[in-house]
Amino acid sequence: MTISLVALWKQDTALNSYIFCLFLIGLPFTIFATYVIYQLQVVGYLIGTDADGQPCIDYCLVPFGGQELDLNSAILYLNAMGFGLGGACSVLISAYADFWKNKSVLVTLLIICYGAISVPVYWLKDISLSAFNSLMALYVVYAVITYILSALLCMYIPHCMRAAKHKPPLNLSGTQQTLNKITMLSIEVKIANNELEDETKIVKPITHRKYGLKMSILGGIGTTVGGILALVLVIILSQTLSGESGQTAGLLITTVFGFVTILGSVIAYLGLPVVSAKESQNWKVWWLELFTPFRDLLHRKNMLVLLLSYTIYTDTVFALNSVTAQLYFTEIKPDTLEYSLYAMSGNIFIFICSSAFYVLQIWRPPFKLEYWLVLGYALILVVPIWGCIGLGDNINFGFKKRWEFYVQSLIFNLSGSIVNPTFRVLFSELVPKGSEIEWFGLQVVLSCATAWVSYITNAPLQNATHQLRFPLVLCLIFLIVPIVLEVIRSTVTLFARDKLLWQEHDVIASSAHV
Repeated sequence: MTISLVALWKQDTALNSYIFCLFLIGLPFTIFATYVIYQLQVVGYLIGTDADGQPCIDYCLVPFGGQELDLNSAILYLNAMGFGLGGACSVLISAYADFWKNKSVLVTLLIICYGAISVPVYWLKDISLSAFNSLMALYVVYAVITYILSALLCMYIPHCMRAAKHKPPLNLSGTQQTLNKITMLSIEVKIANNELEDETKIVKPITHRKYGLKMSILGGIGTTVGGILALVLVIILSQTLSGESGQTAGLLITTVFGFVTILGSVIAYLGLPVVSAKESQNWKVWWLELFTPFRDLLHRKNMLVLLLSYTIYTDTVFALNSVTAQLYFTEIKPDTLEYSLYAMSGNIFIFICSSAFYVLQIWRPPFKLEYWLVLGYALILVVPIWGCIGLGDNINFGFKKRWEFYVQSLIFNLSGSIVNPTFRVLFSELVPKGSEIEWFGLQVVLSCATAWVSYITNAPLQNATHQLRFPLVLCLIFLIVPIVLEVIRSTVTLFARDKLLWQEHDVIASSAHV
């Protein structure tokens, strides 16, 4: 049995290590975010008061930064702080990490840090202001590490997609090999523009896209499975243990999986592939590297529009998810068991939707990836429209009933299951060799640099009105923009020509260093 597992692992060590790495991260990623936020809301309602100094009922004011703030407003500020600090750290990572030869060491160290911040959580279960503040601080650190890891792990997708392409015959000269690569790039653009009648005859472009989707989707499923496992254990413990022990089962499992993540990081390190380093001549002018990604992006029109549309989508979805999660707690007031079941339902929806998308797109794709991206962007519009209906006080609908939150969770995760892997593959096609972290780091930097704005804007509004549905109106407006941008990028020939131009440039530049 052991031999067969080892043989299966060695069939594609890079892919299997990548999936295991995301599974390992999925343990603290899901359970930390779920139960630290839950604990903050529980403790906040117990130590806080309403505006008249009475116990919290519909809203709650808690100490935050030397003043009294609405609890939900404080959580919005925490998210903004995580984005701000995450963006600052990601700028440095995206600027310099591509120069490092052993990037897997950096990934492993961050995974260890991810586990380390989960370890003290169980000992912060007290209903006290000090425990409340400590959990808030840990949550910000958790957010920063999450954003950096999301950039670093994505570097393996373009690296492995290039490796999945058929290698040219060994007897060809370097010039002939370069010309063959450029020819295949021209064919890829023709496929994107529907200029080939039968694109199934062209194997190479389809092969690397399929491998990229396989890697991206299965990696996401790995994270989801880790989250489901963690939540199942919490549900079992919450029903087995009694009293306070059952209510804090989520914090206990968070601590346990913190240790598991630290130990498992060794296996992740041993199997992750080696990604080539960038030429180091620019290290002498170190400060220029901070601006290199932004300078390059202005010249790559196709990449710019793709990145902008996805960044706007991601930023708005973060805000949308935060609002709906707080609405769920406010409207339903769940205990630990129900909160765990709701969180697990989201992971189950991700697993089902991702698996269905994988099977459909790998075995019998109905249309191009570019169309999938537009569809994914359009699906999420249902959620803010639905929530805005609840603005009317005399309407008993619009995220006011329990079943509504489960349906919106399905729609929310269906959209993400399509958009996230599709973007990674389309973006990976445009990433030059040796600059993987630079470009995926740039996506994180742009997201962190802009996402905090919505939280800072909505937090005072929430603090003044105690009405969580107002931010949904802004979310709806912003979510229309990615659809428009992606339709333009996919239909205007200017962007197809720009894609071919820069891919040819990157092939020639890469071959010059071989």
